Amino acid sequence: MNLMSWSVITTSITLSTIMITSMTHWLMTWVCLEINTLSMIPLISKPNHPRATEAATKYYLIQTMASTTMLFAATTNALNTSNWDIHLTTEPAATMIITMALMMKMAAAPFHFWLPDVSQGTTTLTTLTILTWQKIAPLTVLLMTHNKTNITLTLMSAVLSVTVGGLGSLNQTQLRKLMAFSSIAHTGWIMATLTMAPNISTLTFMIYTMATIPMFLLINITTSMTIKDLGVMWTNSPYIMMASSTTILSLGGLPPLLGFMPKWLILNNMTSLNMTSEATLMAMTSLLSLYVYMRLMYMSSMTLPPHTTLMSLKWRTPNKKHHMTTSIMTMMTTLLLPLSPNM
Repeated sequence: MNLMSWSVITTSITLSTIMITSMTHWLMTWVCLEINTLSMIPLISKPNHPRATEAATKYYLIQTMASTTMLFAATTNALNTSNWDIHLTTEPAATMIITMALMMKMAAAPFHFWLPDVSQGTTTLTTLTILTWQKIAPLTVLLMTHNKTNITLTLMSAVLSVTVGGLGSLNQTQLRKLMAFSSIAHTGWIMATLTMAPNISTLTFMIYTMATIPMFLLINITTSMTIKDLGVMWTNSPYIMMASSTTILSLGGLPPLLGFMPKWLILNNMTSLNMTSEATLMAMTSLLSLYVYMRLMYMSSMTLPPHTTLMSLKWRTPNKKHHMTTSIMTMMTTLLLPLSPNM
């Protein structure tokens, strides 16, 4: 991809997302979402492989269907209320349809089926973009309409997403599909407090992004494709092994690390609002995801694969340089839990 094409695509993706955060008109929001979708298609299909073409087609169809559904609901609301303002959407049916369309864009269960296939069909860094940056726009619109959103719908989606994310990742060996199911599970935690405490949902998304970026950068550096590829991390670079293990444990939400903060805040908020059964169910089903994270950590740091040399470490190291971003974000996901009382 030449420099001009790359500049146009990245500028379109960035500006369309930033513009959505400041939009109050449904029609302009829809236009920005369409620009965002169309800008991602060349990035997904860039590998020029049948799997990449399939992934780009699936992504385009799902995103277009969700955008069309959202536009239909917004038009219905405008016909009944004579207003296109996002903050003044009062029709309950239109609000529910818009919420489901945005959940489809975010790959929240039960509209999650497209995400693992799209993630597996494209490159590692494009998958990182889909799992993090591409969720900002629909999440922003959901946050704008959080006081009109049906709380039953978001809670059902939250519990279902955490369950599906855990169950779906149990029989996966491909790292990108595994991270896609991890994204679905974290989307469930984001949806849990969307209507009651949107600031906690925003914090959850930020922490998830902060932990996912170094994980994907490490996967990209080591060119790991499957779980068994993580087994050679220890012999290649102890630094990469330590960073990836710490990031994986933070994604799992274990207490000493930053990933525990959003789960702690969400469960605390839900129990204070007498949602004990939903909080218990989400905490129990998140153990499925924790098992998968522990398996990844075990493979990357506690196993020594067979190798031909007698040395404990290989003399060969990856040709790619370590990014400073990886080191900084790994430290942040490890050490920032003491800031939680300020949240």
